[in-house]
Amino acid sequence: MINRIKTQFDTLLFPLCAIIIFIFRIWYIRESNVLAIRNDEYGYWTHAALFSGHDWSDVFAGHMNWYSYGYSLILTPLFWITHNLHLMYKMAIVLNGIFAILTFILCIRCAQLLFPKAEYRLLLTVSFMVCMYSSYITQGPIAWSETFLYLLVFLLLYLFLLFEQHPSVSCAILLSTCTGACYITHNRTIGIVTAYFILVLFLRLTDAIDWKLFAAMLLPLLIILFVNVDIKAYLCTVEGFGLKPKNGMGAQKDHLLSLLTLQGWENLIRSLSGQMWGLMTSTFGLVFWGLIRCASQIIHALRSGQAERHTFFYLFTLLSGIGTFLISAISLIEPASITNLHADTDLTYFIYTRYDECVIGILLLLGFFELTLCSTRRRILLTLSEICFYAVISVILYFNLQQITDTWHYRSFCAAGIGFYRLFSEKFAMRWCILIAAVGAVVLFVLLSLYKQRFQNLHRTAACLLLTAAFIPTGLYSAKIGTINSQLGKASSKNLAMYDLLGDVVGDKDVYCTLDDTKNYRIAYELQVNLIDTHVYSITMEDLPVNEEGYFICCSNGDLNHFDGDDYYLLTQSKYYATIIKGDTLMRQLAPNVDHELINLNTLE
Repeated sequence: MINRIKTQFDTLLFPLCAIIIFIFRIWYIRESNVLAIRNDEYGYWTHAALFSGHDWSDVFAGHMNWYSYGYSLILTPLFWITHNLHLMYKMAIVLNGIFAILTFILCIRCAQLLFPKAEYRLLLTVSFMVCMYSSYITQGPIAWSETFLYLLVFLLLYLFLLFEQHPSVSCAILLSTCTGACYITHNRTIGIVTAYFILVLFLRLTDAIDWKLFAAMLLPLLIILFVNVDIKAYLCTVEGFGLKPKNGMGAQKDHLLSLLTLQGWENLIRSLSGQMWGLMTSTFGLVFWGLIRCASQIIHALRSGQAERHTFFYLFTLLSGIGTFLISAISLIEPASITNLHADTDLTYFIYTRYDECVIGILLLLGFFELTLCSTRRRILLTLSEICFYAVISVILYFNLQQITDTWHYRSFCAAGIGFYRLFSEKFAMRWCILIAAVGAVVLFVLLSLYKQRFQNLHRTAACLLLTAAFIPTGLYSAKIGTINSQLGKASSKNLAMYDLLGDVVGDKDVYCTLDDTKNYRIAYELQVNLIDTHVYSITMEDLPVNEEGYFICCSNGDLNHFDGDDYYLLTQSKYYATIIKGDTLMRQLAPNVDHELINLNTLE
């Protein structure tokens, strides 16, 4: 009877965890209606618009950095289903929930292959904790590549484990293709791609694989990379992003060259220390234990002179982690942040962890089991090493932050895991982050160290639930202050109502969006993505076709007194912007279709 109850409980536990993961990914779906993050979301959606036959180049050309198109391929079918942006965005959030469930399944499969002796219930609980990591929750209500990328990375790791078990050409091709998919989804995975190349070459040089498998592991990836060059050049040309994009790997040349100087290495250490501090703080030290797990397995294989069951997997994971951390740190060496500490800067650059999060899931999984399974003596020694390392990077970050003047420009979705400090301080408070992380790490250490043998699974489960309980409010809160408040701001400013009304009446007419004195392209971006089927032109006031009529103009409220003529009529107005009808004929056509009077601008005071 007891065994039957346990079996039924295990059967119900998976769908229960999957439902909870899905719910927290779509937690803010009611508030999620439009793109909120510039320029990232706009970049991905612009590619998808082009793939579905829409030309948004007049708005984004020359003002948008390069963004990869892998996630855009996922968004493209949404344009085939509907052209209602609010509905499309919510569908993208639901997809994020589905991706999270698939990631959960892959995490369980990886855990089963890596720790076959562990109970299924424990593997499921740990995988649940991994998928409820605070940053993963924060990315849920954002329609950009992150959640999809987390799925691809876990798929890559799972395929690698399968290849280790049963090396075959088919598995090698899938593994290579998945690596390429990661790269075309986000450029910063070049660290993972580099790790893959290094490992494949190592496997061939050590005769671990033959030439046939070597070719199968490389050719699909090489084909993807070469084709990607042409696709990227085409998209940059058609969309007008330019061939020297900020987010392309070629743009990192100056950063790499800076490492030839002592100052360049100092900047790299600043950047890398801040990121490691953010990751260790947000994971309560588990990322450290994950790296230790990889390193210790590799060292053990070297000492024994023979590769063990998952040695190559641990080597790949370690190289991928190190590569990702370095690529992220190098790409964030910017004149406006790390290298110019005495000017106003962005605090986020010092603790930026978003580019690293794709490899954090597997490190959480490995770290938890390393902390759980290692001997007491080893646990104590490694804990002391962890404390020393954390103290060093904390000191480096502390002195960096003392030199900058703007310590409250913080984008929570780029360093979501430390959002818990906001429970105690409106401004960034490093001391609260350290205190909370230290308390959490101590409780975690106690739960996984001090218990009787018969209660070990209970303690391990309690540790997972404790981590999950810390991750959930942190992730939700970081999402709220980072993106959801921006969504609500668009509604409260009446921008969304303005776009909806214009969308109802625009038909096949042209829409011109004028630029203000600050050259702020935000309104032009928002206008184009809300008017999916309309070709929006970004233009200056001086370049408007004043001798023509029968079109719409969107401008800032401050420009309303700059129109010279008798045929400009106010269609609608938000807190900061206004939509103008140009032409008496168009005004008379629209008058019966709106529930308010169309006022001539000459009559406005």
